[in-house]
Amino acid sequence: MTQFSTFSQFFGLIKALAIKTIKLRYKNSILGFFWSMINPLIYLAIFTFIFKNAFLEIDRYPLYALIGLIFWIFFSSSTIQVIESIIYNSGVLKSINVPTIAFPLAAQLASLINLFLSMVPFIALMLLFGLKIGWVTLLFFPILILFSCFTLGISLILSSFNVYFRDIQFAWTSFMPAIFYSAPIAYTSSLIPVKYLWVIKLNPLYHFIGALRDVLYDNVTPSISDFLSISILGIVPLVIGLFVFKKLERGFVSQY
Repeated sequence: MTQFSTFSQFFGLIKALAIKTIKLRYKNSILGFFWSMINPLIYLAIFTFIFKNAFLEIDRYPLYALIGLIFWIFFSSSTIQVIESIIYNSGVLKSINVPTIAFPLAAQLASLINLFLSMVPFIALMLLFGLKIGWVTLLFFPILILFSCFTLGISLILSSFNVYFRDIQFAWTSFMPAIFYSAPIAYTSSLIPVKYLWVIKLNPLYHFIGALRDVLYDNVTPSISDFLSISILGIVPLVIGLFVFKKLERGFVSQY
């Protein structure tokens, strides 16, 4: 990291790359950034129309579904962008001495910026649907940090192998519907028979979205065991992802 010897220089690089990523994403788009809000709203309209009467036991169903949808879309879009970040920037890596890790970090930061920008109008909509804001709501930030760590960790592992085997990104895209439907995004875990509930709990999104709903939907503090679970799920994959990325990074250039 000779050109970016200080943290401020390295962070400046990541921030610049993230902003560039956002600009390129919406370049020549008429609606631009508004697409990040249209996607969850379409899903919400479908879920509300189809499932609202089926899930009468779920109070404020639009709010319940919207919380799950916002963070599902954050997870799915983040992983795809990070997985593709090394391949899409292979030309830059071959010609300029830039730390390789900067590209997946920039892709993750771009997704976070996109999430926070979209949350501004969504908070107004969530208030309309019955969101209650209190001191507990502040726990949203540490939970989101842990969720981002998990997302980045998984994405680093996948992006590292994707350089060598391009099937990874296609397999991940194909596998995502299974992840979506195995997490209680449009439904509650109470609908799952007790004997099969352990299968649903194997999906890390079950725990993260559950914690986010605790603070944003129920306005309660997640239990200590839940916080411990999402802390482990956030930190361990990130450490493994950084380790795998570092191990495989040396062979990236030869694969382009």
